[in-house]
Amino acid sequence: MVNHTHSIMRHITLGLCSALALFFSFTGTAEAGATLDAIKARGALNCSTAGHLNTPREYSQPGTIAGFDRDFCRAVATAISTDIANINFVHLVPQNRFEALQQRAVDVLIRSTTWTLGRDTNLGVHFTATNFYDGQGFVARKSLGVRSLLELKSKGKKATACIEESTTSKDNIADYIRDNNLPITLMAFGSFEELRYAFFTQRCDLFSADQSFLVEFRLVEPPVPDDYMILDDVISKEPLGAAVRDDDAQWFNIVRWVIYATVQAEEFGITSQNVDTVRRNGTTAQKRFLGSVPGIGKPLDLDDEWAYRIVKHVGNYGEIFERNLGQKSEFKLERGLNALWTKGGLMYAPPFR
Repeated sequence: MVNHTHSIMRHITLGLCSALALFFSFTGTAEAGATLDAIKARGALNCSTAGHLNTPREYSQPGTIAGFDRDFCRAVATAISTDIANINFVHLVPQNRFEALQQRAVDVLIRSTTWTLGRDTNLGVHFTATNFYDGQGFVARKSLGVRSLLELKSKGKKATACIEESTTSKDNIADYIRDNNLPITLMAFGSFEELRYAFFTQRCDLFSADQSFLVEFRLVEPPVPDDYMILDDVISKEPLGAAVRDDDAQWFNIVRWVIYATVQAEEFGITSQNVDTVRRNGTTAQKRFLGSVPGIGKPLDLDDEWAYRIVKHVGNYGEIFERNLGQKSEFKLERGLNALWTKGGLMYAPPFR
């Protein structure tokens, strides 16, 4: 009886092991490394870009949101290759960005995209890390006569707000109007070009989007920028980050830790200007981070100089922010929530151990 029981248990155990082996052969494990292999075979990273007014500007003219996102494309590219130029920037609009990622038209989506529960769980994608903390706001003609949407009721005014389809902004403003019983009508558009025309031909009084984008919009788009203002309202939290398909754990880890590497470099005080000196003479932790002490590449199946190349060719997070959005740009954005955690912000990298 005992021997018979052992025999049954042995067959059950072998059956379970076979089933598990078959299961794992058809899940993410089989896909591990597929994205990196495809990029190497192609010879270039396919990375998204913003789909409207930012796209025409070249990298040699920094100071656009596209420049900020494109620098993170460059950071990913230089981490996996010694040639930073091997990038195809793929033009995407909000309506097709996730489909493009799912259908492998891009390897990574870095396009001012808000990380939400629904997107992270329902679209076959995973968000890797937040590279910009934003919030939704509004730009309006000064002639509307309000500094906040809440003043509309007290002043007996009504307004129409332009919004893009397939964005979190549309749902956020709908909730805000409903919760505050505001006299605002929504007008949704399938493309930014349609929205822009409607706003400047006064079919709508407000345009709502992420505040970082509104800064550029008010400065660049209006015929007379001083006729427009950004209102005081901030109605949401918009953590913007990079997204990848959910079938490749290795690629997810690479993109996540590339973003963290830009933050860690700033925490370490390593810049594109001093990176070679620190690599030779820095602390053990700094040298390990930059690859002069071995070990940082193995967990990601990269060489040990991947973080060094990011800092050398693209810069740390602070450098990326300042030249594209901050005080060295035409937009003069304050770091705010995007400052390091040691300076009152939310930017924080897990330990590179």
